[in-house]
Amino acid sequence: MDEDELASRHHPVEEDMPAQRRVWRFERVGWCALLLIALLGLTGLFGNGPLSEATVQSADGRVTVDYQRLSRSGTLEDLRIHVQGTAGEPLTVLLGGSLLRKASIETLQPEPLTSLSQGEALLLNLGAPEGGTATLYLTLRSEHVGALEGTVSAGAGSAVRFTIFVYP
Repeated sequence: MDEDELASRHHPVEEDMPAQRRVWRFERVGWCALLLIALLGLTGLFGNGPLSEATVQSADGRVTVDYQRLSRSGTLEDLRIHVQGTAGEPLTVLLGGSLLRKASIETLQPEPLTSLSQGEALLLNLGAPEGGTATLYLTLRSEHVGALEGTVSAGAGSAVRFTIFVYP
């Protein structure tokens, strides 16, 4: 730029080029911030994406839970629970934590043979699946904002804990 373009003009309109350059710089920073927020949203920072997907497994490998660690209030979230047992023997799964108190179970597939309340937890009898492995699909909805903790247990030593953070 030559010196004439950097200098403020007074005719035909009064202008302040140093102030105008500050405004342009502020606009560029704003555009970059908006682009960064959009990219973070696409990657799952605000729910449903690679940054949000998580899997936890028990120490003995019998219980695995696939879930979204980030969610939004009022949306449906899928939770998959895989339980490894012995072929021909019934499987019992205990669901607990603040997740059951602050979220509602919209769907539960397959339907358990029995479901019992055990304190603040839910005890599900899944019967005796072929091959000894059962997969339980839950759809949850929470109107709560903040951290929800869940526990899934299939006997002593086969427990997992996980946390879902719910945005407003």
